[in-house]
Parts: sequence; structure tokens; C-alpha cells
Amino acid sequence: MIFSEHLSTVEMSREEREEYEQLMRENAHLEEQVNIKQTVIRQLVTDIHKLSQEVEAMYLRQKWSTKHSGQPNPSPQEEAARICQQLQHNPELHEEVVARLHQRTALLTAQAGALKDELQKYSQT
Repeated sequence: MIFSEHLSTVEMSREEREEYEQLMRENAHLEEQVNIKQTVIRQLVTDIHKLSQEVEAMYLRQKWSTKHSGQPNPSPQEEAARICQQLQHNPELHEEVVARLHQRTALLTAQAGALKDELQKYSQT
């Protein structure tokens, strides 16, 4: 008898059960809404990150592909063709071009060495 009395106190009335079920449905709906919003937020974060990378790439392309005057830098192929044409018309410039290329190679080699040394300092720390 004690067991059946306990059941009657634990059992819910019909109204309480309906209210409980309604609250459970609302809870499930709210959890679904939260999950959807979290998914949207994750997608937005991903999209923002991709867009920021694209903007940075565009900025760098613009920065390095234009001169200070705002005119576009010629492509390496265009610059090589221009130098070749100048050398055809002015063969005396050949030695000057070769000397400048050697200077540029030495400068780039020195810069690469300095960067390598700096990188080694950071990798040791």
C-alpha cells in the first residue's frame, strides 16, 4: 500500500503532464534554435577569416604591383622584353646590364643571408 501511495504522489495529473510535455517541446525547439545560431556563427567566423585573407592578399598585390606614382609595375616578362629591346638597340649597355645583375644578385644573396640569420635567432628561442 505504501508503494501505491508513493506512485500516486509521483504521478502527474493530466494537466501537469501536458504542461511538462509542452515545456519539453519548447525546450527542444530552443535547443534547435541555439544549434542553428551556433552553426551560423561558425560559418560567419569562417567567412570573415576567408574574406580577411582575400583582402590582405589584394592589399599586398596592389602594394607590390604598383609604383609610388600609382602606375602598375611591369611584369617580369615585360621588363625582360624591355631590357632585351634596349640591348638590341644599344649593345654598349650589355656590360652595364650584366654588372647591375651581379649587383642585384649580391644584394639579394646578402638579404637572404640576413633573413636566414634572423630566422635562426627566432628558432633558437
